[in-house]
Amino acid sequence: MRHPAASPTSSLPSLMMPCPVCAGRMVYHGRRPIAADVEDTVYACKRCGAELVRTSVCKTPGPTTRPEAA
Repeated sequence: MRHPAASPTSSLPSLMMPCPVCAGRMVYHGRRPIAADVEDTVYACKRCGAELVRTSVCKTPGPTTRPEAA
C-alpha cells in the first residue's frame, strides 16, 4: 500500500539540490535566454546568496508539414 504523502500532486520540486557553498536550500531565481534554443535557469541559495546556473536546450517546435494538395 502506498503512503498518502507520496502522491504525485506534491508542490515540491522533483529534485532538491543543496548549495555547493554552505549546503543551504537552493531556490528558483529566474531564467535568462541565451539564444533561440538555449536558456539559463538560475537558482540562488536562501542562506548565503550563492547562485547556480543551469544551461539547457529548449524544445523548439519543428517545422509544420502540410499535406500536399493533389
